[in-house]
Amino acid sequence: MTRFYVLYRWNYGDAKIPFDEAQKLARSCGIDIAQEWSRGAFIQKEKEFIRVLGPEDRDLKETKRSEELIDILHRSLHLWEKGKRNELIELLQESGFGKSEAFYRIAQAISETLPTESKEKKLLDGFLAGRERIKDDLKKVRQEQGILL
Repeated sequence: MTRFYVLYRWNYGDAKIPFDEAQKLARSCGIDIAQEWSRGAFIQKEKEFIRVLGPEDRDLKETKRSEELIDILHRSLHLWEKGKRNELIELLQESGFGKSEAFYRIAQAISETLPTESKEKKLLDGFLAGRERIKDDLKKVRQEQGILL
């Protein structure tokens, strides 16, 4: 799912594309696009077009149980935007993505594909600007948990 998201953003940005074109891209990533839009993922069908939703357009309640990197990233951006730092640190700790360099590289790759005025780009850039502080907070949490154990 994450690979599809990155490739879609890289090729099409925020644009809607014809279903057939989206289906070809999804198949190259091993995804059944019809199954994904029906389960409330970031893929949305609008008549004969497909659109990929950014974090600002998604109902993030639907991502609560997901362990997909892109869903964790979208929830992280939502929590970061709302200033819910403790919940953000908890999410990144529990998912394991907070210490994953790949997580931040994917966020950076998505940011680089978006136009400057994009809200998603602004969220990603702000989140990425504070990643060292986030990593420090995660280290503190791990140390505290070590003491408690």
